[in-house]
Amino acid sequence: MTRHPLAERGLHVAVLWSLAVAQPLFDLLEDNPEFFAARGASPGRIVACALAVTLVGPAAVLAVEWLAGLASERLAWALHVAVVGLLAAAIGLVVANAALAAVAGLLGALAYVRWRAVRAALTVLAPAPLVFLALFLLVSDVSDQVFPSADVQASPVKARAPVVLVIFDELPVHSLMNAQGHVDSVRYPNFARLAAGATWYRDTASVEQDTPYAVPAILDARYPRREHLPVAADHPQNVFSLLGRSYQLHVREEASAICAASLCRAEPPPFWGDLARLYGHQVLPGEVSSPLRSLDSAIAATANVPRESKRHRYVRLHRNLGGGRPQRFERFVEGIEDGSRPRLHLVHVLLPHVPFVYLPSGRSYRPPGTGSLDIDERPGYAVPFLVHQAYQRHLLQLEFADRLLGRLLDRLRELGIYKRALIAVVADHGVSFRLGHDRRLLRAGNIQDIAPVPFFLKAPGQQRGHINDKPLQTIDVLPTMMDVLDVRIPWKVDGRSALRPGVPHARREMISKKFKHTYLVDSPSFEPRKRAALARKVRLFGDEDDDIYAFGPRPDLIGRPAAGGGRVVVVKRGSAYVPARVAGTIDGEGVVEVAVNGRVVATGLTFELEDDDRQRYSVMIPEGSLRPGPNRIAVRLVR
Repeated sequence: MTRHPLAERGLHVAVLWSLAVAQPLFDLLEDNPEFFAARGASPGRIVACALAVTLVGPAAVLAVEWLAGLASERLAWALHVAVVGLLAAAIGLVVANAALAAVAGLLGALAYVRWRAVRAALTVLAPAPLVFLALFLLVSDVSDQVFPSADVQASPVKARAPVVLVIFDELPVHSLMNAQGHVDSVRYPNFARLAAGATWYRDTASVEQDTPYAVPAILDARYPRREHLPVAADHPQNVFSLLGRSYQLHVREEASAICAASLCRAEPPPFWGDLARLYGHQVLPGEVSSPLRSLDSAIAATANVPRESKRHRYVRLHRNLGGGRPQRFERFVEGIEDGSRPRLHLVHVLLPHVPFVYLPSGRSYRPPGTGSLDIDERPGYAVPFLVHQAYQRHLLQLEFADRLLGRLLDRLRELGIYKRALIAVVADHGVSFRLGHDRRLLRAGNIQDIAPVPFFLKAPGQQRGHINDKPLQTIDVLPTMMDVLDVRIPWKVDGRSALRPGVPHARREMISKKFKHTYLVDSPSFEPRKRAALARKVRLFGDEDDDIYAFGPRPDLIGRPAAGGGRVVVVKRGSAYVPARVAGTIDGEGVVEVAVNGRVVATGLTFELEDDDRQRYSVMIPEGSLRPGPNRIAVRLVR
């Protein structure tokens, strides 16, 4: 054992670790630097993360081997060989598959023990971990975040009105509308309250399908540029640099870091768990890594992402979307204050964005401790009933987003800010619910769902609402806001104020930077298709006073008495969870009815998922049908 001193073994582990763990992670992060941008990671945190990925694993192994060596050198050597085998297997996973990984682990451990040349080669490769680290920090696309350009100094402005900008996520404008094209005041009373005293630019279109491009376009009024990340270094001229010298900034960015560190200092969230999930997606086979998909769409499964180019390997790496969205928004609202110095209050809220888990009350119907619902993955979008149900769940979650907006409006009134403030509410892009279409992958067949977004603007002192159907784009939001404030934007912008005469854009286009596609918004069929999209929503889910839970094949059964039986579900008073989604498998196919406490409350259709011949059901039931305490829920086929 003395022929292999601890230091030498440590170098060997470091090399194998860098090949098995560090470099695969660096490779993924290099191609997706949005991971750090979306988490607001400072240069110091990025460097600390890279150092930890490179050194912590080998250091831990070395410490364990040293402790084992105090008891027995033979035990320490056996442990070392086992670690070598595991790392060799991990390398096999990275470059091949699970079957070859096991072989690679066994052969790697055997070769390490038997052949001096293998150990010598690892010794020669000792600089590799530091080389990988240096390349990642100094040469990759992450380097722009590690060594950002100097912060842009804000210019003084004369405006004094408080400014509030709310950016919702995945919100097509027709989700808010009733059959007459106005805000549905029953389902969305707070959007309607805002619209009653604001100008609603009803024909506003997004410029991009993906948040890391769409949000910066709102904040700097420029078309997305392909290689630009959602960070201050790539967008140095923006609403924060414009107002930051004269305004106090109260900012909550969820999927970007456009506000420079010298202007905004926010505590970034932890992301070590996300890194572990990323690594699992990168190396584990699909059937093993699929449970990791429960990061609730914050991290897409990399196994299904094409590998031929960097940008095609884009992974949606927002913050963990699954938990804390309402709490983060409510903390933002609580942080709104008035003062002698004007303030900019800006929040990007990841609602009604997936995962769809919230009821209008804000309670969740996703069981605690679980990930995304199984029907939310791609197979669910191949089932007509599930596509429509996803739409229903989107609208229910939008009702909760409306409730949160109401809390913000109430806070502004409580502080006496509302009347004299400029308030803008917009969405970064829409979302589509159509059979055979990805919910966000822009296509000619779904642009009517993804392009149109709401844009409300209340000027200081404005009390009466107006509807303006001038064709705008989201790059026009900032110029319009600044025009209201009489503030000149000192950089060249692509957007134009809606207050100026004429049509801002002769040709509106929506871009998919990820897939290098551009789609014309103002085609001859666009307006008819927008109207058809609204009519489809009303046809599926009714209008205003209609019961959205009546969605289903047999609304005529709702309210009828039902036979006994079923299972008992206990609803805890005050719990944040309520079992409002009833799902499972059933013998037979066709229409199912769900009864709660002896009365039918909803209906649905059975379905099969891909590679699964079992008949399933998934039905949303009204939260109000469940009382505190025990409830009897029965599901049966309607013969």
